[in-house]
Amino acid sequence: MKRLCILALLAACDTTGGRLVTFDVAAVGPADATGGPRAFINGLGWHVILTKATLHIGAVYLNLSNPISGSQGTNCILPGIYTAEELSGIDVDVLSNDPQKFPDQADGTDDSAKTGEVWLTGGDVNAAEDSTVIADVEGTAVGATSMPFTAKVTIGSNRLIASSDPSMPSAHPICKQRIVSPIRQPIAIDETGGLLLRIDPRLFFVDVDFSQIPVDASTGDRVFSDDPRAPGYAPTGQNLFANLRSVAPYTFSWEAGL
Repeated sequence: MKRLCILALLAACDTTGGRLVTFDVAAVGPADATGGPRAFINGLGWHVILTKATLHIGAVYLNLSNPISGSQGTNCILPGIYTAEELSGIDVDVLSNDPQKFPDQADGTDDSAKTGEVWLTGGDVNAAEDSTVIADVEGTAVGATSMPFTAKVTIGSNRLIASSDPSMPSAHPICKQRIVSPIRQPIAIDETGGLLLRIDPRLFFVDVDFSQIPVDASTGDRVFSDDPRAPGYAPTGQNLFANLRSVAPYTFSWEAGL
């Protein structure tokens, strides 16, 4: 049923010349990932050691054109722009250097894609209620002292943005919070090979000041707030969420041996 979606969209925009293909999609950490704890220095000088970094990806799309990132004047699903889609979700260990394949193959055509999209959703991209943990991270940040930290990021009703215009109650649909787009990476889809998505977890923390993370009174660890309305959310929880939704951590490539 899901695999009919790309065919319907392509038919709707009268795309010609594209041969239908199916192919594997996999996700992995950065090229220099070691499969174990990841140490790096962020943009504010913190020495960070990540011991866990899992990202849930609900879908991946490749586009024939360049959609407008975050535009409130467009729908989240844009008929006529997709050349391929992967709709089976996966939890990716982004500290790993082993490509992790999505459960099902992607459908599409062998046209060249101009951009890609990563959907950070656990189900219906338009459903406000979704408790799926999108990012689950643990580690230690070292500055003047050593600070263990954890974060579990969700994108559900906690991310709803109220409209300031009563006549437009749906001006800020929740789907806009879940789609990372446009990832500008030309991809030539072929009949052989597959699509590889690389995710660099270091870029989730580029501007995070770990000293500002709220402290859990029971454990003494620092826990990123997942509630934008909570006093301790800004700036650390806000920065982490913004970095997850930035295109910077995500790159696509077509791999002949996948």
